[in-house]
Amino acid sequence: MFYKKKITPYYYPNIVHSQVGDYGIFTNYVEIVDESCVEFSHVHNDYEIYYCLQGTMHLMINDRCETVKENCFAVVNPGAVHHTLYEPLQEKKYFIFIYEEPKFNAVKGKASVPSSASALVSEAIKSLVPNTGKVIEDRFECQLIIERMAKELEYRLPGYEQMISALYSEFLINIFRNFDILEKEEKHNRTKDLNNVNLALELTRYMHDNYNRDIRLNDAADFFHISERHVSRIFEKYFGKSFKHTLNIYRINYAKNYLLDTDYSLEKIAELVGISSTKMFHRLFKEIEHMTPTEFREQHKNNRSHYSL
Repeated sequence: MFYKKKITPYYYPNIVHSQVGDYGIFTNYVEIVDESCVEFSHVHNDYEIYYCLQGTMHLMINDRCETVKENCFAVVNPGAVHHTLYEPLQEKKYFIFIYEEPKFNAVKGKASVPSSASALVSEAIKSLVPNTGKVIEDRFECQLIIERMAKELEYRLPGYEQMISALYSEFLINIFRNFDILEKEEKHNRTKDLNNVNLALELTRYMHDNYNRDIRLNDAADFFHISERHVSRIFEKYFGKSFKHTLNIYRINYAKNYLLDTDYSLEKIAELVGISSTKMFHRLFKEIEHMTPTEFREQHKNNRSHYSL
């Protein structure tokens, strides 16, 4: 038996010039391959898109393995060493698209305001600069454009060269649109995370101000006009503990001040820090400090008025 790469109906090594807004883009190579393709490690000065049409493929980029699933794609930057892993038993089909860095070539005398397509290309280029490669889920059905490319190359009807150029432009616009969506989502998530950090800090301020009252999860939620579930998620994410447990830690720590600086009874201290009973205060203190309030007071009796949290 002689093993070799299967011949697919889509192979086009010709250089094709496309226009996306004010950017001219030269595509040097396109092909659809499957699991029979053996690809050696290589590097070049072009961008290379691997679009997975069927199955799952694994792509090595600078010794980092990326998994590219069906209807997802990876963009490899110029200068990155890369190749697909040869997995003959894992059925897959993927599309390879190699293009040069887009060149800005606005028409002389044209309005200086860039078109939305030009802005899209510009932002995509910026997005790729700090990375050796990105794997992105396609939300614009680029596989349908690839199917139309394949038909044009299969039938080669009059004008197919212009159609191919137009389809390449359409394909790249949708690839870049995916970058745009991803960037907006990442920005939204960063803003959301910052907002959650601020909310976490505000929640701790709320606890500091109200620990001596009988506050509960729903009180904090009502105060900040958010759901109880959101409050719980914030505490689990940023403090690793529940709202109730965090509040009890605050109360026990504030109780230490009273134990060190006053001769108040345990009953009075429990009341001052918002704990419902002496029994509950005793139990929580031992659970958190691994000693009783009386033992703590006795141990630090010589350091009264000098204790620092």
